[in-house]
Amino acid sequence: MGTPYQVEANGELYTVVDDVTTFYWAVITGVASDEIFGTVTAPGFAVTVNRTDLGTKATATGLYAITGYPTQSFPQLATTSYVVDYVLSAPGYRDLPMVVTIPVNATFPVSAPAAAMRLLPVQIQGRVVSSITRLPISGAKIASIDPATPPAVHPTVLRSPVYFAHANGATAQEVSTATIGSAALTQDVVGGDQVLNLSTRTGLAAGSVVCLTYASGVRLEYGVVDHLGPGAAATPGQVFLRSALNCSYPMASTTVTFVSVTPVGGAATLSNDANAGDGVLLASQLFSQAVAIEFGGMLAEVHEVGALTGVDGYYALDGMGRVQEIMFKASQGALNQTVDWFVEYDQPFNIVDFRL
Repeated sequence: MGTPYQVEANGELYTVVDDVTTFYWAVITGVASDEIFGTVTAPGFAVTVNRTDLGTKATATGLYAITGYPTQSFPQLATTSYVVDYVLSAPGYRDLPMVVTIPVNATFPVSAPAAAMRLLPVQIQGRVVSSITRLPISGAKIASIDPATPPAVHPTVLRSPVYFAHANGATAQEVSTATIGSAALTQDVVGGDQVLNLSTRTGLAAGSVVCLTYASGVRLEYGVVDHLGPGAAATPGQVFLRSALNCSYPMASTTVTFVSVTPVGGAATLSNDANAGDGVLLASQLFSQAVAIEFGGMLAEVHEVGALTGVDGYYALDGMGRVQEIMFKASQGALNQTVDWFVEYDQPFNIVDFRL
């Protein structure tokens, strides 16, 4: 028991004896940064921890603390370490899961590891027209290129964002594709579908690659087969893919081909991890044609590089992020134009037009 002392309240004098003394601490402290720009400025920055015994404090500049009563939250700390899971979030950023270990006999606060938050990707879109007639140019390709002095990390824009998350150092390889079969859709494909209904599945098996093309290649995706639905391969049936498709493909005007995929040149590696939905691939080389990521594994995927304009001259690139700027080149035949674009992450749609 503690030493008695007196407290006056509402005209009364009370004798008080403290039964127990507790301390409310900042048990974990940390700071979040912006992966690209360094400093976070986000009024909605927050920390979420799935423990009712722990509280949180956060500032708009990324400083944060997880608070609590150490003796209650970590009662066996003299002999046991604890793990605290929490999530950093802010408007315009991807949620960032964090894991911090509270070591045995920890001295509080425990410092959290570095936390670089990742801005949500945006769409870059625009139109390619003739510099002479101002009429739209169809079939023009818009791709990323390196500046005169190439960087150590090369950003390649993809026609369709990646389906899976891939670790830093994962293999990436330029590939050539060749048609080895074809089929027709027997049912429309809606973005997010993972099952194709085809007129024939002859030649397909687990690991095979199918290509869906719409509007002369403006919309194009490769899918890796996981397994076939019931029935003979030569009959109409279902083909289950390992990942859901990003776009929709109407039955009447979509071309479906079965393709072989052959590596070209040397293998490269990702220079940073990739999130599902990224349309910019950061790698040890710039890719100029179709690229396969982790090909041969369960996370294998294939993507075309760059966008194509439609008959109206318009193009769009989804999942644009991970970099401060991208150098684009629009080309058709001998005509070309280069634009160095600083990505405006506060705008969901960035407009980049070209005149060839």
